[in-house]
Amino acid sequence: MSVAQLNDEQVVELKDYLLHRERKLDGDLLPYGDPAGKDLLVFGSGIGNEILWAARHGARSVVAVDLYDVNPAPLRLAMEEEGIEFSAYEFREQNIHDTALTGEQYDLIVSNGVFEHVFDLKGVLGAFRPLLRPGGRVAIFADSLWYSSLGGHINREPWEHLWRSTPELKEVLPPKRWRVMCDQLNRMTVVDFIEAVRSVGMLIMQMKIGRDPNLRHLPALLPAIQERSVVTPTDLSAVSIGCELCFVEHL
Repeated sequence: MSVAQLNDEQVVELKDYLLHRERKLDGDLLPYGDPAGKDLLVFGSGIGNEILWAARHGARSVVAVDLYDVNPAPLRLAMEEEGIEFSAYEFREQNIHDTALTGEQYDLIVSNGVFEHVFDLKGVLGAFRPLLRPGGRVAIFADSLWYSSLGGHINREPWEHLWRSTPELKEVLPPKRWRVMCDQLNRMTVVDFIEAVRSVGMLIMQMKIGRDPNLRHLPALLPAIQERSVVTPTDLSAVSIGCELCFVEHL
């Protein structure tokens, strides 16, 4: 079903999910970019978690781009429930490279839970350059990295996507989870991300690498993991990246 086609029950369900996810953004995004008084661009908006968060923190305006059509009803309902009056936002079904050609500029670009799905890391980071004003910043939080215990996005046993065989996984996973694991995750490591940042000449203003929550299980699972994957314990220990980035000319 298209996101644009939602019944009342689905709108309420997505509203509740949006409120749950938005509450986490103070920990995941706020340390790297404060939206107060700023014009924001959201890269990978989904149903609008970052719009609600930015509105709650006093953003001036928000443009939220995604590759898919978005029904704004869950966001409107969430704002109503939270008592937030904010109309200076726009959902836009648009590729970020097309956004970069608009001539628009923003004070802050934010992205939450998207970069672990981005296959063209360098291209996307480079597209941010013309979209920033002087003093502009990029705030990114990417979690459940591929080599972490949560990296397959399958919500099962720690690192199961790495130690269980492919036929076994296909047998036990719902089709949607299987498609996400196989087709929608870029298998990015922390090193891959930093190399992409380096390749486009961005400055790292701050960065935090999150420790995997299941490390206590790793010693027992490591031999089975390394039988199937060429991976280091270092990669297996990192679950997330949070960072503030900018370009030299925007300092």
